[in-house]
Amino acid sequence: MSPSPPVVVCITETQEDRARLAAMFDGVGVLVMASDAASASSFLGTLTDRPGPEPIRLGRLTIDLPQLTATWADQPLRLTVHELRVLGALAQHPGRVWTYRQLHDEAWERTFFTGPAAVQSVVKRLRRKLRAAGATVKVEAVRGLGFRVAPE
Repeated sequence: MSPSPPVVVCITETQEDRARLAAMFDGVGVLVMASDAASASSFLGTLTDRPGPEPIRLGRLTIDLPQLTATWADQPLRLTVHELRVLGALAQHPGRVWTYRQLHDEAWERTFFTGPAAVQSVVKRLRRKLRAAGATVKVEAVRGLGFRVAPE
């Protein structure tokens, strides 16, 4: 998951002010210009009314990343955000080998990568929680590379 760019909303009546603000915020993120608050609110409402991504399903495993929830056989799994993001990445493409770096980028949203230890720790806890829930989905290590998920 890559972080979303910031959204900057500017409300001003004049073309000159809009040009000045556009120059100030150039390259910062998404810039929304409106002449009044009602117009800005209406526009932003159209953006937030869109449905999010569908939950990821792998057999009896369901992962809803926007809601930060996961279930096994309709029973909730108590996962940390990092565990959930790693499992979500793996479950999106069963059998695909994800490197330590790729999993780190997904779970920690591209923060500084210090090595595989953090990912290994998350996977260790994740495996333990999946076993405790009776899940038959397995997180397999691919020596020297990373991990993949094997479906039921």
